[in-house]
Amino acid sequence: MHRRGWLRPGGWFLGTTGHTAWTGVDEDWLGGGTPMWWSHADVATNRSWITRAGLVVEQEEFVPEGESGHALFWARRP
Repeated sequence: MHRRGWLRPGGWFLGTTGHTAWTGVDEDWLGGGTPMWWSHADVATNRSWITRAGLVVEQEEFVPEGESGHALFWARRP
């Protein structure tokens, strides 16, 4: 079953995901003294989830941040 019903035919999805799989805590998130817990899959897994949802990935970009980065996906509902 496709999960793309929330997006109009021809509509666009823009998503930012983790680039590498990681689970951990940033003890001083955004310098505010508050811990933030994170858990995310790698770029290949995120791409797979997007396409399995019935969307077509039109563009994918690596966005560097610190020693790692994020994946930026532009996907469209056919």
